[in-house]
Amino acid sequence: MTIADLRCALVLVQPVQTAQSAAGVVRRAFTIAALIGLAAALLVGMGIASTLSRRLRGLHDAVGRVGAGGLEQDMPHDDARDEVGALTRAFAAMQGRVRRQEEARRAFVATASHELRTPIASLATVLELTEDDLRQEPPRLAEAVDGVVRARRQSERLAALARDLLDLSRLDADVALRREPVDVAESCRAVLSEFAERARERRLALGLEATAPAAMQERGHALADPVGVARIVRTLVENALRYTPEGGSVNMEIASRGHEVVVSVTDSGPGVRPEERETIFERFQRGSAGQGAAGFGLGLAIGRELARRMGGDLRVTDGPGGGARFELALPVGPQPPVGAASVDLARTA
Repeated sequence: MTIADLRCALVLVQPVQTAQSAAGVVRRAFTIAALIGLAAALLVGMGIASTLSRRLRGLHDAVGRVGAGGLEQDMPHDDARDEVGALTRAFAAMQGRVRRQEEARRAFVATASHELRTPIASLATVLELTEDDLRQEPPRLAEAVDGVVRARRQSERLAALARDLLDLSRLDADVALRREPVDVAESCRAVLSEFAERARERRLALGLEATAPAAMQERGHALADPVGVARIVRTLVENALRYTPEGGSVNMEIASRGHEVVVSVTDSGPGVRPEERETIFERFQRGSAGQGAAGFGLGLAIGRELARRMGGDLRVTDGPGGGARFELALPVGPQPPVGAASVDLARTA
């Protein structure tokens, strides 16, 4: 700098000991802060570890109680938004699902046992009476033949119930269904051929028509399980024939509606009451028109579960003539390659 035309310089001098002392103060401050931070971190970590350990011990004890005492034991409630809370809620949800499945299994076994008891008792009675007829001198052959016919009918009911129970067990076990293009019209024709003789015996008109043939030719394949489709259609036709009076008609219609292929089965029977249109799709439930009729109330329940497992649905509405109209809706599938071998559903179902 310049002062009164004189160039001056200012020199500041500080002893080295002063700088070293300042550095020591800084080092001590950092050391103390680090020790305090470490102590705080240890205390917080120990608190968190203790809390996590306590929650994990509680979860472990609860799982042990469930394993030893059954599904009725309650899981701990944990709303924490961390891994332990998520694990606890997952265990609780799994326990709820298993509990509901067990309750459904118990109800199913109890109901199935009740349904099996009636035909078995009837079969035993018929066989006992038939044996008495054959032991007579001379044997009463006419009565014995009648007993054999009734026994055969009861055995057929038992076989049908066994098939339905097997189908339900597969559905409950979540057995994977096939997903492939199914020619719905061909499936329906194969099923109708099985019931043609029964329809003629009761003088019932059994017909099939496909609306919008061009659309059906282009989009008549559904993405579904071929055996499952045949199983549902067979149930619908069998029910329609059962509830249609002699001389009536059962009509099947196949249509393409948007992204669905719809199979409709319409009968000229008594129909289904509006308040029963959901009940009839429950297991072992039948509408008022089906009370006292053959069957166990399983066909429609199996049909709806199969349809929904295939991405479709099964529903019921009023028919144009006052009867019932059941509609099976399935998702439209891709067309199979030209020349692909067709499946004989009558044999594979």
